[in-house]
Amino acid sequence: MRPMTTFRIQEFAKLAGVTVRALHHYDRLKLLSPAHRSDRGYRLYCREDLGRLEQILVLRYLGLSLREIAALLDTPASRNAEPLRVTFARQQAALHQRRDGLDRILRALEHAQQRAQNPAEPEWLLYQTILKEIQMQEATEWTEKYYSPKAAEALRERRAALTPELQAEIGARWQSLFADIQNALDRQTPPDSAEGRALVARWMRLADEFTNGDPEINKGYQRMIEDKSHWPDDEMAARIRASMPKPECQAFFNQALQACLRHG
Repeated sequence: MRPMTTFRIQEFAKLAGVTVRALHHYDRLKLLSPAHRSDRGYRLYCREDLGRLEQILVLRYLGLSLREIAALLDTPASRNAEPLRVTFARQQAALHQRRDGLDRILRALEHAQQRAQNPAEPEWLLYQTILKEIQMQEATEWTEKYYSPKAAEALRERRAALTPELQAEIGARWQSLFADIQNALDRQTPPDSAEGRALVARWMRLADEFTNGDPEINKGYQRMIEDKSHWPDDEMAARIRASMPKPECQAFFNQALQACLRHG
């Protein structure tokens, strides 16, 4: 029997076209841990590890978070086919959305070129037209990967229907709710009190306005929140973080919700 071919981490990184740092990161996350060690404790990778790494890189390229990749790869093959198809469909929808966004930017550029032929057209207005399309694209493309194709489409329709004034009003209502929860916390109000249950009811009404009662939208939102450590450093992510409740407010809501469920 031929001995198994193994690779030290530097060799494996070069073979796979990744950095040693990335391999260390995957090992810490238990996403790709070499099954072998040398007598001196060095990591030793084999061909099977290369196959798993290629899966990781493909799924990462498609936009999945490392948490999602781990869940997919660690699911037994007999139970993995359907989740994988759903994941691919979601990523395909996100890529279509990205392509649509790029098409919008191209059309904006073409429109700007036509308007630039008019000497009377202010230059700043041309840049504003292009910038508006770019910002719209950047604000939506990374969030939609967390939603199913149907939920992403529903969200796009809802965004189109929301005027800036209505968005500001909804944001103010959420912030008012968080302030009232903080006030309840400051007064040491029990989460299972009548006031706590009333705050839960307000929270659920506001959440229902966002999801429109669609459980798929809620699932996508939860996936996005759970993956917040991988959010990009952009204006959209900053706005979402700023709109989220403080941990203590979230904990109060969770306890109050459990009390509501217990009492029916």
